[in-house]
Amino acid sequence: MGVVASSLAQQTQPHDITQVDAAPLGGAMATPLPEAQRKELMKYEIPELAGSRQALGSQTIEGSLPQPIIDYIAQDANVQQRISIFQGGLVVVDIRGAGGPIRKKVIIPDDALKNYMKSINALAKVTPVNVPQPRGDRRAVLRIYSDSHAYSERVFDPSGVLPQVLNDQVAPMRDLLRAISEDRGVTNSIAGYMPKEGDKLVGDDRKVYKVMRIMDGTIVELRCMSQPTTMYVAVKDLYNYFIGTTGAETQ
Repeated sequence: MGVVASSLAQQTQPHDITQVDAAPLGGAMATPLPEAQRKELMKYEIPELAGSRQALGSQTIEGSLPQPIIDYIAQDANVQQRISIFQGGLVVVDIRGAGGPIRKKVIIPDDALKNYMKSINALAKVTPVNVPQPRGDRRAVLRIYSDSHAYSERVFDPSGVLPQVLNDQVAPMRDLLRAISEDRGVTNSIAGYMPKEGDKLVGDDRKVYKVMRIMDGTIVELRCMSQPTTMYVAVKDLYNYFIGTTGAETQ
């Protein structure tokens, strides 16, 4: 894990429990992957997220919420996926399906943001008559916002054959959505978290664990709140096992 550990350290910053996101009820850390692909991700960072950094705490800009730039939403009978890019490079993903909700955020670098913003002018070239219409439960939307908060959009069948101009805009959004959904590092606010006795965390197994003690500043003892189970995890590896705080547990 040398490559990943080094890269992740550059993308995160030490923080306490107050900057760790509340885990969504019944939520998951990431999209499950086949074992072979999971091992590959342990050795190499996801290209689409190169240079990205954690989105910790409030993401306001001069006291206001960042303005939306692009939305891509796709849904079928079983899964709804949404990725939104905001001013300042903030990217938010919301996936809802049978495996439990996944909610993540990350800040992409300026050069990557500029590449995604190329869609703003290109969408006008796509005439609705040439777009495959939604069918049954299948529906997707690419929405581009203007500075005046107005927006233009194209609605289509995500499984249909798209005109080249539209596909050139949709494909990068799909790739970024996939990358964020599979990532277990920079998009997880547990990465960089410095534990304190008494903190409560939600595990990837959806159980709640309490931090009992920190040994030598490197190993954390955690006790499951619902089962007689104790875990010992290195501080630097907590992001591999936990997805957030218990804030959502009381909702």
